[in-house]
Amino acid sequence: MKKLASIILTCLLLASCEIETSGNGKLDGNWQLRQIDTLTTNGICDMSYSYIYWGIETDLLQVRDIDSDNLKIFFHIEQHADTLILLNPYQVISKSELKALENDSLLQPLGIDGTEDHYLIEKVSNGSLLLKNQRYRLQFRKY
Repeated sequence: MKKLASIILTCLLLASCEIETSGNGKLDGNWQLRQIDTLTTNGICDMSYSYIYWGIETDLLQVRDIDSDNLKIFFHIEQHADTLILLNPYQVISKSELKALENDSLLQPLGIDGTEDHYLIEKVSNGSLLLKNQRYRLQFRKY
């Protein structure tokens, strides 16, 4: 009788849980930047040995550059069909302090054009991500 009661109770608890999904699909996850193509000059920059990571979850993006004193920048993101929009960047100063970024000097080496940037999602799969804005094409691998 105890087993039956615990099974019923467990089923009721699981049935009452609300599962929230972000709607980002395969875009959610941790991505390592592998290559930046400059579209205006057809230049290619191999980033496969860099430590630049994008972490996407729900409506937040964390960009980390471990090589650059563990630089961390948070963005609010919006995704509409095949478009990814980065908005409102904040640099992590310490565990309890964020600073709004007002210029893009820290963003350029990360393949981000400005404090608000729009990307076309050219490809997203379980293992790779391809984003393109007006200046760059960014290639990532799932990490």
